[in-house]
Amino acid sequence: MSTAKPSKSEVHSTSEALVSEHQESGMNAKSVRVMSESTDTMTGDARRTRTKSIGKADARYWLQAGKLLSDPRWSGAYFCKVQVNGRRESFPLRTTNKNAAAGKAAKIYGDVCALGWNAALIKHKPESEKVAKAATVGALIEAATRLSPDARPESLETYAKALRRITAAVIGMDCGKKYDCKRGSLEWRAKVEAVSLAQLTPARVLAWRNSFVNADQKTEARKSAIITANSLIRNSKALVSKKVMPFLKKELLLPSELWFQDIKNMKEDDLRYNSKVDAAALMATARDELAAAEPEAFKLLLLTLFCGLRRSEADALLWSQFDFEAGTLTIKDTDFKRLKSKESAGVLGLDAELVAMLRGYHARATGLFVLETPKRARISITKLKARGYRCEATQRALIDWLRKNGVTGRRPIHTMRKEIGSIIASRDGIFKASRYLRHSDIGITSKLYAAMKAPVSAGLGALLTASPANVVEADFKPAQKAKESKREARTA
Repeated sequence: MSTAKPSKSEVHSTSEALVSEHQESGMNAKSVRVMSESTDTMTGDARRTRTKSIGKADARYWLQAGKLLSDPRWSGAYFCKVQVNGRRESFPLRTTNKNAAAGKAAKIYGDVCALGWNAALIKHKPESEKVAKAATVGALIEAATRLSPDARPESLETYAKALRRITAAVIGMDCGKKYDCKRGSLEWRAKVEAVSLAQLTPARVLAWRNSFVNADQKTEARKSAIITANSLIRNSKALVSKKVMPFLKKELLLPSELWFQDIKNMKEDDLRYNSKVDAAALMATARDELAAAEPEAFKLLLLTLFCGLRRSEADALLWSQFDFEAGTLTIKDTDFKRLKSKESAGVLGLDAELVAMLRGYHARATGLFVLETPKRARISITKLKARGYRCEATQRALIDWLRKNGVTGRRPIHTMRKEIGSIIASRDGIFKASRYLRHSDIGITSKLYAAMKAPVSAGLGALLTASPANVVEADFKPAQKAKESKREARTA
């Protein structure tokens, strides 16, 4: 089907009408005009006008080849595709007249730029557009949790807690009244989640972080505050991963800048683990004090120090994951535990002495799980909160015992995992330590876990045993004896 080429006056009038309409909406008229025109001199006296750039809000842009597409399902009516700020949508133009379609396409593009995606879709594509919700903290947490394909529930809850904590701090909500004896934190959480994301600007988050970090100028307190602030911002940012963001934009009216944008991590001090534990002495004491009196706590110590398990992995470990004949322990997803990441899976070799001890515990086992607790202290694994433990009483007993025996720090049980990483790194190298700890990146092992148990020396002392010809070895003992004799004679 042939179409008449638009005259210069028709195109000019269409462009001027668009400029006028979008000026009324507050849009910069420059974006809907031809940006610049210039003339070039050709051979002879002939001259032609060349357009340098035509904006998408100009009908002439859409009259170019390939900009308007024909839909055979609608008798060849045109439609266009508009992309702004990383989002792309198709719009039916409902006409077979190319000039009219170009004018509509230019108007749609201008409305998207001036009014935003949601308003433009409601105006030009109302039959298919689901109106997005206002973006509050609670709406974002709900949508991100529902749309995240791979994240564990525990991880998502950690991300949500980080965002709530930042929000409460930024808007000045009193965290001292966070909990209520009857309703828990429900009222506090509802207030925080009702806050609009538009209030959570990067500038306000940056100001909160600086204030939080500088609140206590003591060296250790400031180091801890930097780690906490970096962790909160990093975890809250994880709610809006690249996989989820396209779907969030369709459901929520997100602000142009999210709270973490352009905020860089503060530099942290060296976090590498410096071992202060004598594993041999600690185990000797544990055999005397824990093995008989607190057998479950002793088992937990074996799993964390000898096998390097995380607390949650040990808490949900099944006897079926051991192969005593092969002397191995298989770490994998089970019906009761989803691992932190794919790299967390692996097969660990077990020392023969450990296998023999575990066989004895297995012979007396009364259930599926390696760790057992009295019924009155046991929490059903199906009713655990995000960071709760099935054997909380056992975990607490071991924490208290470790602290009593000199293992300080915020997480004594996790220190056992770091200790075995440090031992293996010193003995067999950092690569084997990383594989034993099942880290996704050897950099994590180097940064946080595997410090050397003893200072490293050059190991070149043997090169000094063969003395060069121009080096004379001196014997200072006779001269020293002579000086001592003179000193004794003077004092006599």
